[in-house]
Amino acid sequence: MKHISRSGQVNIHETLLVVLVLVLIIVLGTIAYFRYSLAHVRSIGDELSEQESTILLASASNLAELRCHERDCLDTSKFLPFTQITQQHQEFYAHLLGFKKLSVEHVYPAVEGQAVCTPLLYNQDAYPQNCKSWTLYDHQPRTVKKQVKVSTYVSLYLPEIGEYRIGRLEVTAYA
Repeated sequence: MKHISRSGQVNIHETLLVVLVLVLIIVLGTIAYFRYSLAHVRSIGDELSEQESTILLASASNLAELRCHERDCLDTSKFLPFTQITQQHQEFYAHLLGFKKLSVEHVYPAVEGQAVCTPLLYNQDAYPQNCKSWTLYDHQPRTVKKQVKVSTYVSLYLPEIGEYRIGRLEVTAYA
């Protein structure tokens, strides 16, 4: 019959318990570190998305597809063709602009209609009083977790009536 020392068994149990506690502390510390790192990366991603939207906002008025030929303004007669082009060449513009929405709202002077401008509204006699806003580009992800909106005021040129008006260009970034 073998004789097992009780003090040896106690020492083995103590050692195993210490190792188990140390492993548990290391695992919990690693989980806490990665959660903190993930939260930090997400906040940096949100900040970069907002900066990207601000850059797009600043450069959108310089897109040849939208700007006036002579002055620093947006030509409203180019809005609907631009929308059609972005839909026809969706892959190109999705790569260029990403998951964003570009829209322009007619701010001053006030207009009667509250509608988003369509080709049907554009061809009516009441234009431009019947068009409150234009959606130039809209590419949303399947699930939208967060939206970041940035906007600026721009000069709108309405060549149909030869007037300049004030509008707001808005970029909505989807995350």
